[in-house]
Amino acid sequence: MQVRWYDGYVPTFNDFFRLRDELDQLFDIGLPLSNIRSVPRGTFPAINIQEQKDSVCIDACLPGVDPKDVDLTIEDNALTIKGRRNTGNGGGNYHRRERFSGEFTRIVSLPEGLDSNKAEARYHEGILSITIARAEEKKPKQIAVSVA
Repeated sequence: MQVRWYDGYVPTFNDFFRLRDELDQLFDIGLPLSNIRSVPRGTFPAINIQEQKDSVCIDACLPGVDPKDVDLTIEDNALTIKGRRNTGNGGGNYHRRERFSGEFTRIVSLPEGLDSNKAEARYHEGILSITIARAEEKKPKQIAVSVA
């Protein structure tokens, strides 16, 4: 008699779940530059990058990460976020483990014209917010129009 481990799926739907996984792989690997997903599923940390008039803001979702375990560096128009998330197992056996734990590194390309000396980082409720000011020479200059 064959014994099967129950993994949460109803056997009737295994073909559908396999198809879903194949489609996910298509978008993760086959079309890496598509608008559907720009990085592979499960990339940690998830980030948002927003350009402002005077700065660029990067928000990284780091739930469960101690801010003391995070290292940020900016070099050659790239922001590197390194850290570690510990999620102790409490001594039990996992039946399912979907939450990432361990060391991580995420490198983010930055636009030209930022002043890395004017970078600030704040951590609040699991969100790391990094703001990098634009260099003075790269900021748009307003020109007043005078009436002659």
